Amino acid sequence: MLHRWSRAGWVVIPALVVLLGVDTWPSGAAIVPPQNPTSNYQPSQSYGGPCSGSGAVGPGCPAGLGMLDALRASEGVVPMSLPSNFGSLPPQQQIFVLTNLERVDRGLAPIAGEASPLDSSAQAGANQGRDPSSPPYGSSWGSNWASGPNILWAFQTWMYQDGWGGSGSVNGSCTSPSAPGCWGHRDNVLGGYASPALMGAGYSSGGVDGGGVAELLVGGDTHDSPYFNWSQVTPNLPVGVNPGTFTLSVNPGGTQTVPFALWASGESMNDHVSVSSGGANFSVGGGGCNLSAGQSCTVPITFSAKNLGAYSGTLSVSGPNGTQSVPLQGNVSPGYRLVASDGGIFDYGGTAYLGSTGGTHLNQPIVGMAKDPATGGYWLVASDGGIFSFGAPFWGSTGGHPLNRPIVGMAAAPDGRGYWLVASDGGIFSFGSARFHGSMGGSRLNRPIVGMAANHDGAGYWLVASDGGIFSFGSAAFYGSTGGHFLNRPIVGMATMPGGGGYWLVASDGGIFSFGSAAFHGSTGSLALNRPVVGMATTPDGGGYWLVASDGGIFTFGDAGFFGSAGGTHLNAPVVGMSSG
Repeated sequence: MLHRWSRAGWVVIPALVVLLGVDTWPSGAAIVPPQNPTSNYQPSQSYGGPCSGSGAVGPGCPAGLGMLDALRASEGVVPMSLPSNFGSLPPQQQIFVLTNLERVDRGLAPIAGEASPLDSSAQAGANQGRDPSSPPYGSSWGSNWASGPNILWAFQTWMYQDGWGGSGSVNGSCTSPSAPGCWGHRDNVLGGYASPALMGAGYSSGGVDGGGVAELLVGGDTHDSPYFNWSQVTPNLPVGVNPGTFTLSVNPGGTQTVPFALWASGESMNDHVSVSSGGANFSVGGGGCNLSAGQSCTVPITFSAKNLGAYSGTLSVSGPNGTQSVPLQGNVSPGYRLVASDGGIFDYGGTAYLGSTGGTHLNQPIVGMAKDPATGGYWLVASDGGIFSFGAPFWGSTGGHPLNRPIVGMAAAPDGRGYWLVASDGGIFSFGSARFHGSMGGSRLNRPIVGMAANHDGAGYWLVASDGGIFSFGSAAFYGSTGGHFLNRPIVGMATMPGGGGYWLVASDGGIFSFGSAAFHGSTGSLALNRPVVGMATTPDGGGYWLVASDGGIFTFGDAGFFGSAGGTHLNAPVVGMSSG
């Protein structure tokens, strides 16, 4: 059957939000002509594949590839694995590569090569803002044009936004839901062209419409000789893997096994996975996969270790075109528990549930908690200073006593035989072995106190205000503060370096400020959060920390392992604090 596809010019979507969530991708579900999608594709709301996120943009992950891969995932297509030399190819050859990756990953034959006369025709279309003209030879042809100089945006619109969009279409030939021009650009990319199938490509970064991307595909082209063949691309195609460090987390003495995803894009691949370093703590099951183009698989990666800390290793992923190294990190840390304002307790990892006030009538809401280092139990404190003990001895409270200001936090004495409470005016209340070393009660404060932390020797403590001002008492040394500095969001809590020597402050946007020997391991300060951060806790070696949001979402940094969260779960009351296990 002779195909004569030609589509009128159209406009690329001006902006789409890159969204991030799929670790493996089903294969064989992609729609190709003559069938077409019933509606435009939308990316996953939580796409977490390769090249997603601003930090992934680089030579191997050009801007726009994350969105294109998210749209491919919505159709059941694996992510694109660009050839290792993609960034050094001229735009015309990049267009050729992307066209064939869209075809081969759906089980279609690649376009055999790119020819100079067809490049010239496509370039004329890109320069003039129109579809390239067909040659007077060949048995079938198709041509596409998109305005704007971004090649990846052109492909995402040709392939996924080419139908009727409800009130209109970015495809100028799709004038109604049933118009024959709908999905015409996609049909051209995925068309059935007779052999030998060749193509040309054009690219303009300025001029008409601010630039353009164009391609001309011709079937049965015995007239032209290709100067660039698909066989020159495939030796540079890598095994598909998620970039970045692959992280696992366990409690001391625990074991975790999680799937590691890999896929084949552009050609079939026999892949092998092994641990090249760190073998004492990491292992691989299965060894690898034999994949056809467009298929994905997973292999199990196992991590185990007895002692607290961060462990590193390297995963070697080899395929027909070389070996890639994937960093491995294993975190061994205790679990953590969260507390809500109704005293509900949520335990994760190795922490044990010892009771809560959830479902109990409280005179005032819970505002914080502290772990008993002696028994492993915990205390909850309410805004009136009422103390609720679980697996830990009761040393006294201010519940039932009039306070000048509400209690906002507490800290445990290092021997577990007492605790301090702090009010928003900096007033300190000491119980048990926790000794009074001074307070800000009765002093004028620029901002209210929001939390406290005890020094490792029990002979001092720090108070922190919402502007990050630090007040040191007893043996607790001053290492710096954010008092007097502009903050994007207020400080909501602090944690100290085990053994003393420094501390961290955390703001409601998850911004971290580190002082003294407390190292910065990362933050959520530049991320959009569903709910504000309300507290933090550190690992026993100070090599990492957890942040918790009011919806129970957990953010881990350094050697702090992730063991679960309440994020996305309906809570009777918001989370107000946390402690390590």
